[in-house]
Amino acid sequence: MLNERDAKSLLKRYGITTTNPTIARSAEEAHAHVVALDGPAALKVVSSAIVHKAAVGGVVLDVSPATAAAAYERIVKAVSAAQPGAPIEGVLVEEMLPPGLEVFLGARLDAEFGPVVLVGYGGGNVERGTRPAAALAPLNEDKAGALIEEAFGKALPASAQVRLAKYLMAIAGPGGLIEREGVRELDINPVIVNGDGAVAADAVIHLADEGRRGSSADLREQIELRRARLAGLDALFDPKAIAVVGASAQPDKLGYRIIKYHQEFGFKGPIYPIHPTATEILGLKAYPSVEAIPGPVDRTYVMVKAEHVPEVLAASARKGVKVAQVLTAGFSEWSSESGGDAGKSLEREIAETLHGQSLRMVGPNCIGTFSASARMSFGSPRNCPNKPGNITFISQSGTFAGDVIRRAKIMGLPVGRVLSAGNCLDLDPIDYLLFCEDDPATQLTAFYVETIRDPALFFRIAERASKPIVMLKGGTTSQGVIAASSHTAALATDAVLWDAAVRQSGILQVDTVDALLDALLIFSAHGELRGNRLGIFGSGGGVSVTTSDAAARAGLTIPPLAEKTAASLVRFGIPGTSVANPIDIPVWGLKEGERYILEDVINLLKDDGNLDSIIVYVEMGSIMDFAESDAEGLQQLEDICDSVLRSRPGGAKVTLALRSAGDKLQDDFVREQRVRLLPEGIAVFGTTTRAVLAQDKLFRMTRRPA
Repeated sequence: MLNERDAKSLLKRYGITTTNPTIARSAEEAHAHVVALDGPAALKVVSSAIVHKAAVGGVVLDVSPATAAAAYERIVKAVSAAQPGAPIEGVLVEEMLPPGLEVFLGARLDAEFGPVVLVGYGGGNVERGTRPAAALAPLNEDKAGALIEEAFGKALPASAQVRLAKYLMAIAGPGGLIEREGVRELDINPVIVNGDGAVAADAVIHLADEGRRGSSADLREQIELRRARLAGLDALFDPKAIAVVGASAQPDKLGYRIIKYHQEFGFKGPIYPIHPTATEILGLKAYPSVEAIPGPVDRTYVMVKAEHVPEVLAASARKGVKVAQVLTAGFSEWSSESGGDAGKSLEREIAETLHGQSLRMVGPNCIGTFSASARMSFGSPRNCPNKPGNITFISQSGTFAGDVIRRAKIMGLPVGRVLSAGNCLDLDPIDYLLFCEDDPATQLTAFYVETIRDPALFFRIAERASKPIVMLKGGTTSQGVIAASSHTAALATDAVLWDAAVRQSGILQVDTVDALLDALLIFSAHGELRGNRLGIFGSGGGVSVTTSDAAARAGLTIPPLAEKTAASLVRFGIPGTSVANPIDIPVWGLKEGERYILEDVINLLKDDGNLDSIIVYVEMGSIMDFAESDAEGLQQLEDICDSVLRSRPGGAKVTLALRSAGDKLQDDFVREQRVRLLPEGIAVFGTTTRAVLAQDKLFRMTRRPA
């Protein structure tokens, strides 16, 4: 650890203003240094073993020449009593700074997230563990400014925000202090902000014991090394031939079902059952081993006993297989009652088998692959989307993988590829992210993850991605504020850094499968949303008010309409009508004769120029109540949907909220219209709140130029 004087000397080299400390090694020197300052002084112990100086009595403030010698002796005595044996190099003497806003700047080489930076209120707020703003390094100027704004809002004058942002760039920008100097931890607390000035009053720097990490060159090298592993990954979703190792002639076995589902779905290439004794399974010639297959094979499913997996992988590698998916369980996710580690031992053996091979492995402990383009399925084809789609879902949960496939079929979502990834022993979320970013068939990448081995690399790759990424995260935990060697270590919790990484990378993180599917639905309808200005139009004043409230909570704006739009909407005005934004017009005010004219209102809103998206809502229960029969009510609802569908393409995005009363008749209608309208660029939701939250999701996951 650098002492405070050396730490401040290092900060000055990078353009960070500090106090001007000297070191006294006796009471007489302390007196002389205070006299030279010609003003009140601060005295602090200098010791490489002590970080929290005040906690051991190592700080005395407002020292005058008359009290300097006594203050020196007081510090030495207090520190020696509180921490016997700690080396005392002397006492630092520096000028007292006038009071101001106290700020904390910290940086850390985190074991999981790599180089990170933290910013927040300093002084006692740090001691109490006030949650800081955090970001992954390196920063650019925009990120540094955004981090300062996140931490302090309007509490700092603009000039001070600019100065602190420059300090952040000096610390964590490309070629900054933490990269060039090999810093493990850095605490600057407090930085005293007064007007335009910002002066570091205290600083602690720990240098890394090992080489430097986190440079842009290092990151590029890591990414290229990862990409080099993925040369044969076309076989992941579009294999030319499949071997099923562990095939079975028994219908209740997975080795039977996998073959049957691929046959029923219409897999385009040959399927080779591998069985030690059978000669035929499901009408296909069986072979005793992968190597006995006469033709080439680029994809295998492996579902043999765990102890046989390494030898099957070795044979697959010799055969030239590109991707093996190991469905077998019984590895690190499993432990015997006696506490044995057989599963971990097998994983080590698998890793050794794969080392140096071009063969890549999915799993183990997974359930299969869905690909609409290659006609691959691990579930009944009747429950699978039939058409190739532009959404790829990678799931560490087999249950969620199957759930998304089935619900995509019901909702009409263009989910084209789903992978049950299991334990991710070989291929992991980083590999899948790189694959999807480079895959022309994927326009949105969705994940369910529980663990990411190298979040530092994952999030930095995600930040550079051009395609939207949605993540459902399981097992979110926080280590809390811990007793640590520095403020930065204590505040850099798992939760703080994870949240910062998600936000900085542009990933949309959701908490439920429903929220994940809503994100996929709104993306499928609209692709992107460049602004957050929302128009609301429907029948029911209370609904428009609560929808506006939901929009405000989500950070969307409800702007006033242009004068021309407002004037054009006047013709729809009848008693009980509001033609401001939000627009509330009774359904009977939206008919000319027998024809609904919702498209007229929508087209006016599309021409307005002040809106990025429009939510149209319909109270289905009211329509059904006023109809003479269910059939008549459903016909009116369909006519309303047709009217929305007739609105002009382009302009503000249109989302339809069909508010069901909850009965089967209405719920079925919502499902039918969702599938019907989605290909026309209209997303259908069952509530206005979900429609609003979907707009926010699309806005947040829309990739914007750096």
